[in-house]
Amino acid sequence: MMVKKDKGAGRGKHLFYVVIASGILFYALSQFERSNLQEGANLFWFVWMAFSAIIIAANINMLLFMNEKKRKQLARIKRAKSVQMEQAIEKGITKYMGSKRRANGE
Repeated sequence: MMVKKDKGAGRGKHLFYVVIASGILFYALSQFERSNLQEGANLFWFVWMAFSAIIIAANINMLLFMNEKKRKQLARIKRAKSVQMEQAIEKGITKYMGSKRRANGE
């Protein structure tokens, strides 16, 4: 039996992520402006800010621009990739076990 998810729960999760990532971004900006950092530390702050901006953009995209059709399409793609990965792992294990048996003389 398949349980359907509540639409609101998914949106709440993305809204929570936007709030948290925004807090991280604003904290990083306030700390960056107050500090006199070396070059390596500056790189860290820029990467930190870029990463939090990407998280915000992705979650806003999920909140505003992702409709049910796109969600289903993404779910289908994820399932297909999962099956493909499972088959690749199974093939690798089978190949490894075959070579191990030949090495042992079975």
